[in-house]
Amino acid sequence: MFNEIKGILFFIFIFLCIGSIGLTILDLVNNRYFKEFENIKSLNNKGKYMDIDYLLIKETWDRNENTSEGIRFDIEGTLLSDGSNLKLSVGFKEYIDFNLKYQPLYKSKLTGYYFLKDAPKEYYNGKYRGMYALIVLKFAFYFIITFLIYSLIKYIKNRKYRL
Repeated sequence: MFNEIKGILFFIFIFLCIGSIGLTILDLVNNRYFKEFENIKSLNNKGKYMDIDYLLIKETWDRNENTSEGIRFDIEGTLLSDGSNLKLSVGFKEYIDFNLKYQPLYKSKLTGYYFLKDAPKEYYNGKYRGMYALIVLKFAFYFIITFLIYSLIKYIKNRKYRL
């Protein structure tokens, strides 16, 4: 039983390492490393860092159609400001007011990301949780790299004296 738990924890640790390293490297290469910090800053001060835009919804869909509850809900439409198409992950159908012709959105001036404007507190809490989880993964990257370099140096030293 104990070995099975160790195996599961090791498996989770390996996926954490792969996810953390992959996410950090991709965000560094694509110049998006601080986007979560900037999105949090934008959401905390909406008047200063957000613009208001409107979305004409063309298509909606549930990503989990097998259950009676929609676990994830997406919308796609055309932005009123520039006519470009936008696909937005909303979370739940209840966060959208389908009585409106144009759905109000916030656009971050710092990152260009879109968020629902008149969504309930749960929507924003979910966005914050996701951003903080990504920050933790990026922060864990440095501990993981340090551990891997230390382990490699230790292995090389032990291997060197073994010959």
